[in-house]
Amino acid sequence: MKTDELIEALAAGIEPVRPARPSPALLLAGAGAAIAAVALFLGVRPDLVVALQGPAPWLKAGYTLALAGAGLWLLTRLGRPGARARPAAWTLVGIVGIAGLAGVAEIASLSADARMAAWLGFTWRVCPPNILLISAFAAPLTFLAARRLAPTRPMAAGAALGVLTGAMAATAYGLHCPEATLAFLATWYTLGVAAAAVVGAAVGRFALRW
Repeated sequence: MKTDELIEALAAGIEPVRPARPSPALLLAGAGAAIAAVALFLGVRPDLVVALQGPAPWLKAGYTLALAGAGLWLLTRLGRPGARARPAAWTLVGIVGIAGLAGVAEIASLSADARMAAWLGFTWRVCPPNILLISAFAAPLTFLAARRLAPTRPMAAGAALGVLTGAMAATAYGLHCPEATLAFLATWYTLGVAAAAVVGAAVGRFALRW
């Protein structure tokens, strides 16, 4: 058999395969686990219905969901060998940068004696640890959701998965958190998600090998 004929014979009947992506059902389950953890261990803020009539909870949710979307995009790109991940990474950086600039602008618009209160709020010490704690309940499901991927850089993919999981946790944490300033959101929520990304990178080094 000639080489060209062999290649044609081997290629006969091959159908295109859909690119792998994380399991949507397991990701939704992870988000549900984060919400349940907030409700069970921290409690939903008693004035949530009233608070939802203002912009603050929606701004927090919009930011954290944007982080989750960017984390999912980055994870998906890193989970496909040869795919370009840089656009997703820069999108994630851009989202954090916009939030940071908004927080700085807010602080600059306040009087000097009100700036520290706007930045620290009342719960800055517990916010990042709580987000990291809640992410631990979602992480087993989100890591399972990513098992169908084939990352060539498991630590980077784990960090992206940590961003996704941490952002899920941060969104759920907004049901409990009473803080309302952009400066608080841009600093302490971001720090909680970043902590989840660091843990995700460490776990992903082993859990995402294939």
